[in-house]
Amino acid sequence: MKKRILVSQITALLILIISKPDNWMFFFAGLIFFILGQIIRLLSSACIVKSKTLTKNGPYAAARNPLYLGTFIMTLGFILTVSSPNHPTKTFIVWILASVAFSLIYRKQIFSEEGFLLKTYGQEYENYKKTVNSIIPKLGSLSNFWDFNVYSLQTFKKNKEWRGMIAATAIIILVAARIHYGF
Repeated sequence: MKKRILVSQITALLILIISKPDNWMFFFAGLIFFILGQIIRLLSSACIVKSKTLTKNGPYAAARNPLYLGTFIMTLGFILTVSSPNHPTKTFIVWILASVAFSLIYRKQIFSEEGFLLKTYGQEYENYKKTVNSIIPKLGSLSNFWDFNVYSLQTFKKNKEWRGMIAATAIIILVAARIHYGF
């Protein structure tokens, strides 16, 4: 999906408009997930060399789509931060909206990327696909996240993941302000 970032931004904006965050417990629980998801995305973007090689190390040894795993965990964290036991209908709508948007965007994106990778890397990708799950890592493969020899600051900068990190931080600050000031 070529417009997945735009659709994600519109969805996040709708969630911010619909939601009525007012609970610090939900906020901090969501913040933990948000930070965990961001760490996964940062590590993933520091080792993937897009369209030049089939990355199979670091987070990519644990999941074929660790960037999307990180996005999923961040999305979970985001919807937790805006959840409110005092506004169950709005919270329910937010959870449904986020679930549907994430599913539609990333199912299509993963399918498209897998087609490209199969066409580009053939049997090497087929073998990789047989041993590594798409999004949910196998528990035994999580140690691959901590192989710091595969990460590169230069690769991280090239992939521009820092832009998403700035936007994510702004969203969290906005949600905290909404809870604190009640708007």
